[in-house]
Amino acid sequence: MITERLDEILSGGNKDSADYQMAKWLKDHLAVISTQTLKVTAEQCGVSATMLSGFVHSLGFGDYRDFREMCREYAPKSAYRRILFDDEASLAENIETMTQRKVDAILYSTQRLGQDRMRELAWAVIKAKRIYIFAQGYTRPLAHYLRTELMLYGKEVEITDRELENDYRPSKDDLFIFLSIIGQSFRLNPEIAVRVNSIRANKWLVTCNEELEFSGERWVVPAKDSDYSEFSLHHALDLLLALIQEMENE
Repeated sequence: MITERLDEILSGGNKDSADYQMAKWLKDHLAVISTQTLKVTAEQCGVSATMLSGFVHSLGFGDYRDFREMCREYAPKSAYRRILFDDEASLAENIETMTQRKVDAILYSTQRLGQDRMRELAWAVIKAKRIYIFAQGYTRPLAHYLRTELMLYGKEVEITDRELENDYRPSKDDLFIFLSIIGQSFRLNPEIAVRVNSIRANKWLVTCNEELEFSGERWVVPAKDSDYSEFSLHHALDLLLALIQEMENE
């Protein structure tokens, strides 16, 4: 846990040291870090970006993006927003960097997709009489996209409420698909995980987080870059839909 690592520094460090001051500010502002760039956070800590980057690395994180990702669990659900442009780079540089990172993320995921699992999920979709899709946050638009595409095959598709509070009673021929990029909704609201486990139906989780606990089947979309995981997941769904189309035509 981030707080435990910071507490170790605060409990044994020199209060006048830069590490102590950084640890103190970071611990008091974990809820806002997930929406800030390295430069902004460093300025608020009163240190250089290089110094903060080194400090975050010393805490056990690969880089500031990894640290910021972990801070999402402390942020209010509505507060998180992706930061894809670097405020120190020009527009042309940001466009080139964002495009390249997106391409790299998609290629990385594509080369590591579990094709057998993808085929099994495609068969589950084809055989399902009714399909329910659960998604929150940035995956919510993906749920609407998937619903629109599946309805073209004559499927009855319903997007669940955001908290799974409705009393869904699927039959044995129905399919539940859970979309989750990193599993934030499951971490922030344990009640959702309980509701998921209570659903007695064919369940599939499509996620970039292979360590996410789930009581049904899963198709993992490996992610190279956490900031671009959504794009990897979207591409994986495109591949799934293309496979369904091919299988339907066989």
